[in-house]
Formats: sequence, structure tokens, C-alpha cells
Amino acid sequence: MRCVIAETGETGKLYFQNGEVVFTSEKVKPEYVIFKSFINAHTHLGDSILKDPPRLGLIEMVGKDGLKFKVLRNARDDEIIDEMRNSIEYAYKSGTNRIFDFREEGIKGAELLKKADKRGIVEILSRPSNEVEAEKLISLTNGFGFSSVRDHDMDFLEFCRDLAKNKIFAIHAGELDNEDVEQALALEPDMLIHMNMAEKRLLLKAMDEGIDIVSCMRSNAFFNVFNLENYRILSEYENWLIGTDNVMISSPNMLDEVKFASSFIDAERVYYASTKNSTKFVIARMEKMRRSENLIRSVVRRLESCDIIMITEIRFE
Repeated sequence: MRCVIAETGETGKLYFQNGEVVFTSEKVKPEYVIFKSFINAHTHLGDSILKDPPRLGLIEMVGKDGLKFKVLRNARDDEIIDEMRNSIEYAYKSGTNRIFDFREEGIKGAELLKKADKRGIVEILSRPSNEVEAEKLISLTNGFGFSSVRDHDMDFLEFCRDLAKNKIFAIHAGELDNEDVEQALALEPDMLIHMNMAEKRLLLKAMDEGIDIVSCMRSNAFFNVFNLENYRILSEYENWLIGTDNVMISSPNMLDEVKFASSFIDAERVYYASTKNSTKFVIARMEKMRRSENLIRSVVRRLESCDIIMITEIRFE
């Protein structure tokens, strides 16, 4: 396979040797492009059971008593597993090799997702409802993923924060407004989801503390909380990440997300935010990128799922 590496422009050939994929540098006319696989830093895969509901406000849709949870309560376990599995497969085939999922419904929810994740690419951030459940979940999952502090008892969140000291503690903040940001920061989280409506001083405080911050711009636009000023600030932050959020309103396809984001933010910054810490590579056809002056921009702006051949580890010689 004659290939070009998007990040460097180096050309060469890919060989399959003894179960390995090897790239050898040569001057060739490439047919394929190689780039880092995407990391989807925030999803709610359980939402796969509900597709394209009517437009509702954020609280009415995903709040504690919102439409999402009513549908989940009434769905069969096998239906939820099946739809989550389909979403994971769709994400993988569109170039994503790692997904951080906020899995609601405690132990049951985590177990359903483990059954759905045949690819083994999902980092499960579980949501316990009490201390006993939290102590069980911390050994079963990759950490905790909470909604806004306004939905939970602060003492319980502090208990879970302490419990997750060697794992991930993630929480939503600054999505609807700025009112939950200071308490979220007080928990010293590893990951903050959204921060689109956070005051600038608190956004900068989170950045100064080196906290991973995940933007989900299609979701923010859907719920009318899109804030370009904060995204532009975050685009210069080394720990900025990108996710697709609720499957019921946004596909878990990172190609869709980065295309949308690149309409407002420099495509190269979007690429680095969506592939940060990735260790595998995507091989894709490059017909849509002929005469490209910048392959990274073209990957972000033009590539589609149908162009992707595989995700793999590559040894560079």
C-alpha cells in the first residue's frame, strides 16, 4: 500500500509482515493516508436506545427526570446492549479506537456496557447512586462520570472523589450556565465535560490546574448553549479534548464532530484535540484529498467513514 503520513507528509509503503503492519519510508505517489485514530472523550452510549427525539430543553431531555431516563427505564436490557454495541461498531468504523463513556444506572449499567463492548475500546465511567455501589463500581470500571453537582449530594461526590484517587473522576460543569462550575472545581476532577458556559476566570482556573476539558459542540449547539468564545480559548489548551455526547441527538462518529468543529475552530487544533494520546492509526483512502495543501485539514474537513480501511498499530522503520 502506497501511503502518506498526514502529520509529516512523509510517503512510503505499508507491508504486512508476521502479523505486523510496517511502514517503510520511500518516495511514492500515495493512494492512502495514515493518521492517528480518534479518541471520543465523551459519550452517553446508553442513549443509543433513543434516536432523534423531538427538540427539548437540556433539563427536559437529559435531566434526572428527563425523557432519556424515562426511555431507559422502559427499555429491555437486550435492547440497550444491542443498540450500544451498534454505536460502538459505528464509532470504530469511523476511525475511533477509544471511547470514554458516562454510564448511568450504576452496576447494572456498567455490566450492560461490558457486554456491548465486543471491541474492548470503551473506558467506562460509572455513576453510582450510593456509597456501597460506588465501592463496588470503582473496581469494575475505569472511574466515575457524574452529571452536574446540582444533581448530587456534595458529600457523596467528595466520597467518590476520594475513592477514585487512582482512577478517573469526571463531571459535567458549565454546560447550562456557570452556577455549578466552582463546586465542580472544588472536587479537583481529572476531567470536566463542557465548560462552554463557564465564566472566563473559572475556565482559565481549570486550565491552570491542568484538568482535561472536553467540548461537545454539536450537542451544545442542539441545546442552544453554543459558546464560540470559550471554544476558542480551549483550542489553545494542551489538555483540550473532543467528544460527541448523547447518541440520541449526535452520532458517535468523530468525523461528524470534527467536521462541525472545524467550521469554527482551526482544523489542525481540532485534529490534535480529537487524537490526543492516541496510540493507533487509521489507514484511509485519499481520493477526496487529492491536491490537498494540508492533509490534516483535509482529514478533518473531508474524510468520511466509507474512506476508512482499518485501524491498526504501525511499526515505522
